[in-house]
Amino acid sequence: MKKTEAVAFGDFRHLLEGLGYKLKRTDEGEIFHHPSQGLILFRRYRDDEPVYPGDLLRTRKFLDLRGLLEEADFDSFVYRTSKPA
Repeated sequence: MKKTEAVAFGDFRHLLEGLGYKLKRTDEGEIFHHPSQGLILFRRYRDDEPVYPGDLLRTRKFLDLRGLLEEADFDSFVYRTSKPA
């Protein structure tokens, strides 16, 4: 995954929801819960705001290790939805 890829949080949210995660927004952050895979936590994002590269990389590894989405498939999503930084 390239450092310069920028993915809007709204697109990222749709990806996670498509994998079975449910979003709960709080004043402090974004909490995604999956019934069998647990939680993924992020700082608060606007839907049009780019997701921090570190959050993308961490989520990429987490989803791959959990068997929910292979890293190559995550990269395809990033490249397909990214906007120039």
